[in-house]
Amino acid sequence: MFGKKKSRRRGGATGGLTLLMEGASFQGDLDTEGDIRVDGKVSGKISCRATLIIGCDGTVEGEVNTENMRVAGRFTGNADVAGELRLESTAAIDGDLTVAALDVEDGAKLNGRVYMKQNGVSGERIQEMESESKPAGTITL
Repeated sequence: MFGKKKSRRRGGATGGLTLLMEGASFQGDLDTEGDIRVDGKVSGKISCRATLIIGCDGTVEGEVNTENMRVAGRFTGNADVAGELRLESTAAIDGDLTVAALDVEDGAKLNGRVYMKQNGVSGERIQEMESESKPAGTITL
């Protein structure tokens, strides 16, 4: 009855929220345990163990490795998303994506390749592993 209330964080983020407001820019490597929301401009490598959100006015250029990603703005580069990638109707993507799940709204623009993960490993990597496991000179019929 008089015990302490447990604080709850949305989305399981343990590192809080990193916010880059409209008009702000950042260049370099960004590594965080919590969510990231970009409404400004980021150039570089982003490693996020929660959710990366690119707002309508946000721009990200570079390499991204994240648990989940939601794009309403512009993303240029390559992304590896362990969970779900959601492209909203205003999203513009130029680059290659490796995802476990993909949700695309009407109007979103995607220029690049999409690799779907199978049990946490991309289809491209599965093909590499299969070719590595076959001895040289073996013919499979």
